[in-house]
Amino acid sequence: MSAAQPATPRRRGPARGFTRDEVVRAALDELRQNGINAVSFRSVSRRLGVNPMALYTYVADKEELLAAMYDHVFRAIGDVIPDEAGDPKRVLVDFFTAGYRLMVEYVDLSRLVRPSAVGLDLDLVERVYRLLADLGVAEARIADVHLALLELTIGSAVAADARVPPAGQLPDDPAHPLLSAVLRRAGELNAEDHFVRTFGLLLDALVNGEGNG
Repeated sequence: MSAAQPATPRRRGPARGFTRDEVVRAALDELRQNGINAVSFRSVSRRLGVNPMALYTYVADKEELLAAMYDHVFRAIGDVIPDEAGDPKRVLVDFFTAGYRLMVEYVDLSRLVRPSAVGLDLDLVERVYRLLADLGVAEARIADVHLALLELTIGSAVAADARVPPAGQLPDDPAHPLLSAVLRRAGELNAEDHFVRTFGLLLDALVNGEGNG
């Protein structure tokens, strides 16, 4: 009887390939559905159907993952800025409206802070600040104006989740006529249209108001 032949080792099939961009998108999907605290190598790898260790091929650690997520979102917002110069107010409205839409879509997006400025698209940041300067905002006030616009954007995105009964379901209350009128108006408002109007008013006030010197 011949000696038993050694068993041929089984070959594993190739691991399912994916890209760094897919890793970032999966992390953003986790952010959208469950919030920033839920984003981890384990939750992202679960979405991709791989072992968490596989992610280290694409990102070194969670800090790099968060930075990549931030950059992905920032680029998406920056895409609305045209290459050629245009009306700076219109461009700023479009830029912050794009940010507003993403903050409405993604849970906790306003909490996504880039861990490091290294690798940040500084050219895009400079273009945004240049738009404010082109409107006449003094260099010393650009930070103040930018923060005010950012705070309005974040606050408006959070407020967009507030539930106001449809106008037809709001009863008139003769004892509180102003409250009734406000609730009716709130029920009729389109949240994004309201944000755009309010943003324009605030931008005009910041650019043209006192102390812009």
